[in-house]
Amino acid sequence: MIEPRSTQGGLRPGHKLTVVAAAVVAAIVVYLAFGWIVGLVAFLIKTAVVVAVIGGVLYLVLRRSRRRL
Repeated sequence: MIEPRSTQGGLRPGHKLTVVAAAVVAAIVVYLAFGWIVGLVAFLIKTAVVVAVIGGVLYLVLRRSRRRL
């Protein structure tokens, strides 16, 4: 049976550093991805509002011009 070199539990210092580095990189990636997703959602909402306002103005203008004819 293969046994570990030491019977002590836990990670060696090199492994702890690797885990911390991976956690930091993951946190940075999540932060950037979250910012990108929030920015994309905000852009889509702003675009929908602008399209709705333009459509409403066109509706009012066209409706008013039809009444005069």
